[in-house]
Amino acid sequence: MITQAAVFRAVGAPLSIEPITLDAPRASEVQVKVKAVGLCRTDLHVMRGERRVAMAPMVLGHEAAGIVEQVGNAVNGIAPGDHVVLTFIPGCGRCRWCARGLHHLCAQAPRITQGPQLDGSYRRSDAQGRDVGAFCMIGGFAERTVVDQASVIVIDKDVPLDLAALVACGVPAGVGAARHRAKVKAGDSVLVVGCGGDGMNVVQGARLCGATTIIAADVVDAKLDWARGFGATHTVNARGEALTKAVLDLTEGVGVNHAFVCIDPPATLLPAFRATQKAGNVVVTAITPDTVKSIDIPPIELFATQKAVMGAVYGFISPRLQIPELLRLYRTGDLRLAELITRTYALADINQGYADLDAGKNLRGMVLFD
Repeated sequence: MITQAAVFRAVGAPLSIEPITLDAPRASEVQVKVKAVGLCRTDLHVMRGERRVAMAPMVLGHEAAGIVEQVGNAVNGIAPGDHVVLTFIPGCGRCRWCARGLHHLCAQAPRITQGPQLDGSYRRSDAQGRDVGAFCMIGGFAERTVVDQASVIVIDKDVPLDLAALVACGVPAGVGAARHRAKVKAGDSVLVVGCGGDGMNVVQGARLCGATTIIAADVVDAKLDWARGFGATHTVNARGEALTKAVLDLTEGVGVNHAFVCIDPPATLLPAFRATQKAGNVVVTAITPDTVKSIDIPPIELFATQKAVMGAVYGFISPRLQIPELLRLYRTGDLRLAELITRTYALADINQGYADLDAGKNLRGMVLFD
C-alpha cells in the first residue's frame, strides 16, 4: 500500500514528507496504523548527523503507538484491532539477554540504526523504487508501519494512544533510570540536569521513589517551571562550575545521592559528577554525538570519591515489564502523562515540531494521525 511518511534523506536537511510503498507484513511481523508518535530528540540527533545511521533514505520516529491491522502467520499473542506500543529495542526472545528477561539489552539492539527489518530485508520503498530503512526497526513517522512482533507490546484499549506513545521511550527512560538504575530510595537527594523528555521523567521517577530533595537544572526557565509541577523541590538555571556550586549550596556542601545527566554529557557530566556526594551515583541517559570519543573526569577524582558512573537505556529494565507498570501508575494517578504533551502536530508540520523542540518550547511534541 501507499502511505505518507517523513523521510530522512540527508544530514542537515528537513524531513521529506512523501508517499512510500509499504509491503505487507511477513510471517513474524505486524502492520500497525500509527495513531501517535512523539518528537524525541534522538531523531533530531540523526537529522543533524550526531547519531549516524547506516543508510538514507530512512523513515525516522520511534516513540509510537497505534492499532494493529494485519499480522503474519507466525505472530503469537497479537491480533488485528489490538492497541499497541512499539519498542525501539526489539526483544528477540532468543539471545542470552532476552532469555534472562533483560530485553533492554537484546543482542539485536546495535542494529536499530541500520535500516532493515529484524530479518535483514526491507518493507519500504520510495517513488524511485529504492529501499527505505526504518529507524529502530519501527519507522514511526508514517501513517502505517510494519514491525516485527519483537517490537510490539499489546496494551489495554482504555489508554489514550497519544499517552501510550509516551511510554515507548521518554517516560520509561527517565522513570526507570531513577527507579531501576540508580534505585533511588525514600529520603534521597537527586539532581536532574536537563529537563526535557528524559529529565522530566527522572523527576517523576525520583518523586515516585520518595526522594525528598529533587533539584532540576536547565537553562530554559519554562522547563524549570514545568519541573516544579512534576515534583522538583528546587530549580537551578546554571551551567558548569556554577551548577556544581549551586547544588552544593543546596545540600550543605555534601552533594546529592544521585545525579542524572539528561542533556549534552560532554558539557554536563563533570559538573554533575562534582555535585554528587561520595559513593553516589551518576547516571547518563542522554545521547552523546558520535564524534565525541571521551569525556573528562579526572581518574583521581573517580578513585578518591568512589562514585559510580553508569549508563541507562530504557530505564535499565525490560520494556515488557516496565511499560505495563507505567500504565498502571498512570491509571492510579501516580504518573503524569497528559501534562508531558506541550503541543500536537500533523505529519506535514513535523519539521516545525522539531524546530520548536530545539528552541526549548516543547516538553514533548506529538504527531497525531486521524
